[in-house]
Order: sequence, then C-alpha cells, then structure tokens
Amino acid sequence: MKARWPTLPNGSVDWASVFQHPESGLMVNVERADSTEKLQACMHVIIGALFSRDSDADVRRSFLASIEELFSRGGGNLVSQKAKINLLLSRIMYDREERAHLYAQQQANKQAGKAEARLKEDDPLQALKEI
Repeated sequence: MKARWPTLPNGSVDWASVFQHPESGLMVNVERADSTEKLQACMHVIIGALFSRDSDADVRRSFLASIEELFSRGGGNLVSQKAKINLLLSRIMYDREERAHLYAQQQANKQAGKAEARLKEDDPLQALKEI
C-alpha cells in the first residue's frame, strides 16, 4: 500500500490524495464497506498501513484498541460508525499533512544552510484524544 502512495513535487507523501482520492483514497474505501465487519477489517488494514514502522507498535495498538471499542460497543449503525471513522481519518490526515509541511520546511532550511529546526512535538495519538 505505502509504496504506491502519491507524492508531491517536494518528494513528501500527498496525504490529501492518500486519504481523499475519489477512486482509491482511504476514506472512499471506508465508504465502500457495506457491513460492520467489512468496515472493521478495512480499518485494521488502514491502521496497519499508516502506522507500519516498528516504532509505531504502541500507537498502532492504541488505534486498534479504539477501533475495537467502537465496534464492540455496538456503536450504532453502519452510517454512524462510518462517520466516526471518517472523523478520525480526517484528523490523522491533517496531522500527516502538517508533519509533511514541517518536514519539507526543515529540509529546505537544511539545503539553505540554516540551522535545523525541530519538528513540532510528536503525538500521533492526538487524533484519538479529540474524538
């Protein structure tokens, strides 16, 4: 999945396309799920792809636990589950876009010989805290 993700001219991942592309975006795949079971399976694949690094293990477990909780609660019908999932994915997307922008700035500063600026405090679980 990751190897095919589109990139921007600066080489960073085009997160808007990854999440929102009308044919292959992650959110489109969520909308295609026609049962709670398929939606849950879809989310397992998405979380696994987004948080695939070895260092993401704790983050991945937290997201998967939250997904399991959403579905085990009998959290409403498929439409409301999709709405919650899309809200979560939107927050992850915006976080990824911000990180990519900051990284691109950092790389530009490096090429310009400017002092390396630190990236904003890293908290990939922030999206979970907001829902």
